[in-house]
Amino acid sequence: MDTLSIILLLASIYLIVYVIAQVVGVERLKARGIEAGTPFLIMIKTQRLNSFLTRLGKRIPRAFFNLGVIVAFIGMGFGFWMFTDNLLKFFTTPNATGAGAVVPIIPGVTVTGLPLVYLMIGLAIALITHEFAHGLASAKDNIPIKSSGLLFLLVLFGGFVEPDDEVFEKQASPRDRMRLLAAGSYSNLIFALIVMIVLANFSSLMSIGFNPPSGAYVYDMVSNGPAAGTLQIGDVVVGLNDTTIDRWADVSIFMNDTLAHSNLTIDTLRGNFTITLGASPSNASKGYIGIYGADYWAPKPGWEWIPGGPMYVFHSEQILVWSFVILFSLALFNLLPIPALDGDKLLSNALSLKIKNEKTLRRIMWPVRILALSIIVLSIVLSLWFGKGLF
Repeated sequence: MDTLSIILLLASIYLIVYVIAQVVGVERLKARGIEAGTPFLIMIKTQRLNSFLTRLGKRIPRAFFNLGVIVAFIGMGFGFWMFTDNLLKFFTTPNATGAGAVVPIIPGVTVTGLPLVYLMIGLAIALITHEFAHGLASAKDNIPIKSSGLLFLLVLFGGFVEPDDEVFEKQASPRDRMRLLAAGSYSNLIFALIVMIVLANFSSLMSIGFNPPSGAYVYDMVSNGPAAGTLQIGDVVVGLNDTTIDRWADVSIFMNDTLAHSNLTIDTLRGNFTITLGASPSNASKGYIGIYGADYWAPKPGWEWIPGGPMYVFHSEQILVWSFVILFSLALFNLLPIPALDGDKLLSNALSLKIKNEKTLRRIMWPVRILALSIIVLSIVLSLWFGKGLF
C-alpha cells in the first residue's frame, strides 16, 4: 500500500469516528473521556493515568529532575552549535554536500513509503516519553495534572499531559518550572541513549532467533526495471557473477564497479539468472539492477513463527534507527529558545533567577529567539532548495 493510500485510509477512519461522535453526542463522549469533536483528531483522557503519573512522580528523587535541567542546558548549547554548524556547511561545502537535512515532517511529501511507517512509530515513542515525563516532573513539584491520555492526529499517535497552567505560571517557582520544562527533552535523550545501546548490540540480540546474514533479501523492485520479470520479491541473492553476497551492502559495493548495459549473472536460492543491466539514474555509465533489499537473516529452527520472517530484522533495525534520530533531534530542537518550545521558557526562567527586571529580560531573550528561529528557518529553506531530506 502506497503512502497516499495509507493517508486516505486513516483519514476515512477519522471521518467515520467524527460522524459517529456527532450522532452519539460530542459532549456525551467527552464526559467519558473521549474527545472526537474535531475532524482528524481523537483524544482519550483518563483519570487513572493522572493518578499513575502523580504517584510515580512523587517517588522519583528531585535530584533526578535537577540533573535534567543541567542536561537540558547542555543540550540547548549543543543544539545551537549543531544547527549552526550544519547551516554553515550549506555555504562552505560544494553543492551543500556536507550539510544535513532540516525539514518539517510532512507525511506524503517530505517522508513517504516505509520510512513514514518507521517515523510514525518513532514519533509515538518520542511524544509519549516526552509528555509523560512532563507529568512526572509536574507531580514531583505539586503542580496538578489537569488531564492526560493518548492522542491520534491523522498519522501521528502519542500522549499528552496538561499541567494546571494557573499553578504553573503563578504559584510554581522558577526552579519548579525549569524542572518541568526540561523533563520532556531530558526523557527523550535518556530513551535515545537506550535505543543507541540496543542498536550497538543489535546483531547479538538478533542472533538469538536468526542465523547470521547469508545473502541479500529482495523486498521490492522497480517496475519495468532490469530485474523485473526475472527476480521476484522474496528472492535471496547469494552471488553476483563470481562474487559471494552475504549482505545487502555487498550488492551496493559490487554495483559500483559495473557498467550500464553489461550482462550480470545473479545467483539466488531459487536458481541462477542472467540479466542486462540498465543505466544508473545517478550515473548513466554505471550499471543499474533496480531492486531494493536488506540483509537476509534466516530464522533458526523453531523461530519461523516470527512475523515478517527475514524482514523482521530489517524492520526492527529501521524502527530503532528512526526512533533514535527522532528522539535525539526532537530533544535538541525542543530545547532551542524559540517561542512555543520548552527551551524558550526554560532559558527565560533561568535568567529570571538573576534578572528581576522584565524589560531587561525581554531585551536579552528576543535577540536570542530571533537568532535561533533564523537558523532553523534558513536551514529548512536551504534543505528544500537543495532537495535534502526527501524520502
